[in-house]
Amino acid sequence: MNKEREIKNHVELLHKGNKGLYALSILVGITTGITVSVYRYGLNLAGNLREHFLTKDVLSNPSKLFFIWTIFIAIGIFVDYLTRKFPVTGGSGIPQVKALMLKKLDYLFWLKEFGVKFLGGLLGIGAGLSLGREGPSVQLGSYLGYGCSKIFKRDYTDNKYLVTAGSSAGLAGAFGAPLAGVIFSMEELHRFFSSKLIVCTFLASISSNFIARRIFDMNPAFSLAVKYPSDVNPYLQFALFIIFGIVLAFFGKFFTVSLTKSQDIFKNIKLPRVIKISSIMTLSFIICFIMPDMAGGGHHLVEGLPFKNQTILFLIFIFFIKLFFTTTSYATGFQGGIFLPMLVLGAVLGKIYALILISIFNFNPEFIIHFMILGMAGFFVAVVRAPITGIILILEMTGSFDHLLAIATVSIVAYYITELLKLKPIYDILYERMPKFESEYDLENEHHEHLEKTLICIPVAAESNFDEKFIKDISWPKNTLVVAIRRGESEYIPKGSTKILAGDVLVLLLPKNQANKINEDLFKMGTVH
Repeated sequence: MNKEREIKNHVELLHKGNKGLYALSILVGITTGITVSVYRYGLNLAGNLREHFLTKDVLSNPSKLFFIWTIFIAIGIFVDYLTRKFPVTGGSGIPQVKALMLKKLDYLFWLKEFGVKFLGGLLGIGAGLSLGREGPSVQLGSYLGYGCSKIFKRDYTDNKYLVTAGSSAGLAGAFGAPLAGVIFSMEELHRFFSSKLIVCTFLASISSNFIARRIFDMNPAFSLAVKYPSDVNPYLQFALFIIFGIVLAFFGKFFTVSLTKSQDIFKNIKLPRVIKISSIMTLSFIICFIMPDMAGGGHHLVEGLPFKNQTILFLIFIFFIKLFFTTTSYATGFQGGIFLPMLVLGAVLGKIYALILISIFNFNPEFIIHFMILGMAGFFVAVVRAPITGIILILEMTGSFDHLLAIATVSIVAYYITELLKLKPIYDILYERMPKFESEYDLENEHHEHLEKTLICIPVAAESNFDEKFIKDISWPKNTLVVAIRRGESEYIPKGSTKILAGDVLVLLLPKNQANKINEDLFKMGTVH
């Protein structure tokens, strides 16, 4: 009887209304918008401080130069201490959010970790490391969503929605791209769509973006005078888009391999960690001094590219320096992402490609900005392998939809070629390489979760291991019960003879401690083909 009552309670939980959930999504969006805006303002302030103190005049004052250098090293050592003490906060943060969704880790000390993520990112990126603000912004939003669910005592299902809403709000606030924030959460984090999820993420993203635009302005993230070149044969343009997409796919694989190899090299170098950190901070100090546009995410580098008279060889040099600095910075494990550095690298490749075309076909110089935009979208898609997010993100960040067809063409070609190259999405790779936190999670919960049950939702993709299978023919993990199947706006109580179809969402009931271990496997069975 107790088991039947418990199952009945969980089934009733599925049908509960959304009272309060949407209001909490707005609250998460507002708090995330404020947090991300303060974070962004702090990074801008750090950039201004670097420009103020690292000038040519410092060369005539060796003691001042030495003092600033020691500050860089001290910042690196302090951030490294924070990262090792709270390893969940290290790196981009997006792999950690994916792990949280799959119940591979828990934010056991979410408020402390939130503070460390904020401060560590502010100091590391502020000290010039080539890292982006978007990954930390996504994780900061997830912390706020998680904290909101705990404060208001929401169940596991609502917790997942609020964490996703916070993640969307983080990206929306960081780049002023609310639609991209929504799509990113569905395409990269959840990999399925539902009406409730769309509403929660939209409410949070719009709220976050509204706050961010009040603090900053209504302009797009990149101030680029965009104009689609219409005086070129469209068939020739289409062919050039395809070629560019292929080129970007190979460079995307090169970036992915470089990033992972840099992590391995940094880890395997037989030197004290303090020496390795000090060396990278010294590199950052030098680059901040002699090539300030390369420091940080590189936002100013993108906006200045169209107006600088640079040769192709010099741009190639910039590309490889930025690539090396980015992969080396990320290898430290400090709190910072790769979104913005990726966009910068794509923009540089776009200008190189445009200059080659101008020299061959004598095109108008306006092609430079045109292919910079295409380069940002295509390179992002080649690395992250999230085409819809890449397309929407660049359209929102540039504020022009004139390039929609061109961006879509380059992005889809880049995505297809990386598929042929068998290149996994970068955040999947970083998730697999992330330190494992299961033991910490289990230690915290093993004494009180062994009798508790939980619901998990597994989306079913076309040609996955669940697609077109009968429930009775699947080898389910022990103590797992298929409670319901969501199909469109309807929900069914299944039987053993019920066939699972692509687009379904399976609702499973299982012991909570078991969910921590097998959720990822079930998710892969439903989404990977």
